[in-house]
Parts: sequence; C-alpha cells; structure tokens
Amino acid sequence: MKMFFIICSILLVSGCPGPGDRLPETLHADVTLKGKSPCILYPAKLGERITSIQISSKTDKPFSKLFDDSPFYPVSSQCLPTFDYHFKAGNEYVVYYGLDNDRRQRLIQATFHFQGRDNK
Repeated sequence: MKMFFIICSILLVSGCPGPGDRLPETLHADVTLKGKSPCILYPAKLGERITSIQISSKTDKPFSKLFDDSPFYPVSSQCLPTFDYHFKAGNEYVVYYGLDNDRRQRLIQATFHFQGRDNK
C-alpha cells in the first residue's frame, strides 16, 4: 500500500503527457525568394487563422504582432505576411506564426539565412 501511494504521488507531481497538453504542435514552413523578400509558404487549410507572428534574428530588433481581435486568414498558395519587416542580407532569421482553428493550435516555424540584397 505504501508503494502505491509513492507511485501515485510521483505521477501527480511529475505530470504525464496526454490529451490535456497545452503546448502547440510545431510545423515547418517552406521559404523561397520572391523579388527582394522572403516568401514563407505553408499549406493552410480552410478555417485556419493566424493569431500571431514573431520575427527575430541575432542582430536585428525582434518584431511581434498579435491578432487577438481580428485574426488573419491565410490563403494556401500565397506567401504568409511579414508586415513589411526589413530583412537584411547576410542575417539568419526565425519566423513563427501562431496558427489556430476551432480544434487546436499549431506553431508554424520558418528558419532561413537571407542572402542577396536588403529588401528595402
């Protein structure tokens, strides 16, 4: 009986992964060059909405935007928006999009090294 309480206590304290997990699934997006700007592509499905964006690099100031009141609905074959962020040549960037639908949340990640000329 003592062993039963010890095992139950350990499980309650440590927690177990399961359907109640709150961490969103992370998926990777494709990145191509369109003109002077990176084009981030992800095959979004009907009803999915972007609720946030974060852009960061080691040398530039990070950018973030939330769409709590008015989410952005992406189109599957079009570039995801970067909101006129100034990408500088020679820098490595990480871009995260919070993607949400009625059932679950996901995190879309794009990591790339921007080569060529500055996009502004």
